[in-house]
Amino acid sequence: MKFVELAIALGVAVFVLVFTLAASFPMVAVYAYLIEPGHPPEFYTEAANWIAPWSSHILGPIAFFCCNYWLLKSGRVQFPMRFAASTIGFYLLVDLGLLGFLLNIPLSSYVTAAILLSLAVKVIAAFWGAKLGLAKRLAPA
Repeated sequence: MKFVELAIALGVAVFVLVFTLAASFPMVAVYAYLIEPGHPPEFYTEAANWIAPWSSHILGPIAFFCCNYWLLKSGRVQFPMRFAASTIGFYLLVDLGLLGFLLNIPLSSYVTAAILLSLAVKVIAAFWGAKLGLAKRLAPA
């Protein structure tokens, strides 16, 4: 793979992390204003701890699929499976780097069955998006 493709893969990984994190804010707001209104701020802070991961579990695979599909369909990258693997690899590096080194969260408390299942779905979505994007690019017009 070219350096540019690796840079794009890193960009996809960072985009997915930022997108899913940003999406957690409106999810918590909907919970606070529509589902459980009238509680003190501490209640919503605690609720954010279990609501926010769902944005990653639900939107993460969708974002990986869409990014890989679009980039492969458009012809911006050449090697679909390597590119999909790179997006996931960079995602893990950035995510674990943020949690482990910057936030000092031990890996053992982060790696749970739910996280592993979420990661497996993201891997499938990334590879599926890359495969379908390449098929769309190579399909006769």
